[in-house]
Amino acid sequence: MRLMQILLSQSEAGAETYFEKVASAMAEDSSITQKVIIESLPSREQRLSQAGVDYCTLPMGRLTKPLLYDYTLKKAVRDFSPDLIVTWVNRASRKCPETRAVVVGRLGGYYDIKNYRKCDHLIVNTEDLVRHVVEHGWPRDRVSMISNFGELPASLNVPTPIPEIPRHHTVLLTLGRLHEKKAQDTLIRALPDVPDATLLIAGTGDLREQLEQLAEQCGVADRVRFLGLRKDILNLFGLADICVFPSRFEPLGNVILESWATRTPIVAAASQGPSWLITNEQNGLLFEVDSPESCARAINRLIENPAMARRLAENGYETFRQKFSKQVIINQYKNLFAQLVAQGKGQDTARAPS
Repeated sequence: MRLMQILLSQSEAGAETYFEKVASAMAEDSSITQKVIIESLPSREQRLSQAGVDYCTLPMGRLTKPLLYDYTLKKAVRDFSPDLIVTWVNRASRKCPETRAVVVGRLGGYYDIKNYRKCDHLIVNTEDLVRHVVEHGWPRDRVSMISNFGELPASLNVPTPIPEIPRHHTVLLTLGRLHEKKAQDTLIRALPDVPDATLLIAGTGDLREQLEQLAEQCGVADRVRFLGLRKDILNLFGLADICVFPSRFEPLGNVILESWATRTPIVAAASQGPSWLITNEQNGLLFEVDSPESCARAINRLIENPAMARRLAENGYETFRQKFSKQVIINQYKNLFAQLVAQGKGQDTARAPS
């Protein structure tokens, strides 16, 4: 199969990181000839090259003319002549040129599905997103649910220095954009009630200064390390005793899958995705959204009960192995792609919303 994947974003957030993981996994499969189209971003290009992904970049910059951008994209699609195209995030789905290939839009959030009107089929990563797109007019027989996988490629394990941590401290790790939805503020407010713990915050965003000030106000600035954008994710999980995922709004939660894959016990706010993934007290602990007190109690339970922490970590790994491993998820992608290509473009009579 000739597979093309398109990502037109220079962000390095969760959806973009997962795109890299899928592209890297497809590059390992000898039954697939893959071409990836991205906007020029040196850090992403380096990681894709390291993973052996065949990619091309679109011209970027303030002086880049829209017509040149669109022409380059259209030519890349025409020259590769794919059987199937996966468009990632809204912009790629809007910009995808007319083609004979089957076009599959991949959604990982509650987006406006009018962005996907050029798509023949949609892939979402939770059952609630199936509900979302169908309620907004997308035909049910043209959407499939395939969740994410948890493994991290070697390109996401480039060692980077870590600030010194007291040897007797429990290491808490949280990963994600510094954004209101990610609720790092809840975790910082919980930290005064979690003594002898150091919090590693990996991610960038507009809230960094505000969160640093909050750590000062809470009297925990000496126990919080703001690491910035990190791509040595495996290294960070290796340091962590507990991963904390405090998001107040989260469709899925890649960090939970990555915690399970690395046998790291997970504590998460009971938002949409974590509540779907985690069976409380079996493969993780859930706490109340926006509750520093509930967050602190959950963390302290694991610190005070190492046997429980180990049990949750092992059960999480087993959940990952059975349902969310790379092999399981990539096989689901491949089976769906083969089915859609065999059906051919435009075989469904139902129309998507315009």
